Amino acid sequence: MKDPLYGNKIAAVALTTVLLAFGLPITINTLGKIFGGHHGHHTDEANPFGLAYIPTEIKLEGPGAASPEPEVDLGTLLAQASAERGERGAALCSACHTFEKGGPNGIGPNLWDVMGREVASVAGFSYSAAVENFGGVWSYERLDPYLENSGAYIPGTQMVQMLRKDQKRADILAYLATLSDDPLPFPEPAPPVVEEEVAEAGEEMDELAADNGAADAATETE
Repeated sequence: MKDPLYGNKIAAVALTTVLLAFGLPITINTLGKIFGGHHGHHTDEANPFGLAYIPTEIKLEGPGAASPEPEVDLGTLLAQASAERGERGAALCSACHTFEKGGPNGIGPNLWDVMGREVASVAGFSYSAAVENFGGVWSYERLDPYLENSGAYIPGTQMVQMLRKDQKRADILAYLATLSDDPLPFPEPAPPVVEEEVAEAGEEMDELAADNGAADAATETE
């Protein structure tokens, strides 16, 4: 025989479950405050009801944390660069520039022999005042940040270019270097860190730590 109160019982169980889910954390938190089970407060603007379990953002520190990649100098990047890759990467520049010797200017100046030439020196091209006032010579060290963020490097330039990847910029610079009858040599890579220097630095750190330990011990004895 079907229980006439079966539906009411199901509803009561569901209601009890909901009350326990929301009420138990509050009860635990309140009892903890009353009996001194926790030190400090768990409530803030993001937790106005004092719920006992609040998800927090976990930040890894120490050995398990991801360490930033070391910076690589431009000379090393250029030594590893591929002019062939750079030619493919520079294809996006072809909408504004030409690359062949004696080629016409477009929206931007012709880029043949750009590496090592005077800034704003291509005949017949109307440069922005910002580039004209920049002056100097186009070198690897100057073109690299210009390709990375042209507007930040020369505020007011009409060229908008942002290439964030270091190796991609180095590849394009290597390609631009080939656009010359007398290519400009790459800057020398930074010298590698000698293992002996690392070992000496480690020994100095160990000695410093030992001295600090001895000083602390002497202070405690006094």
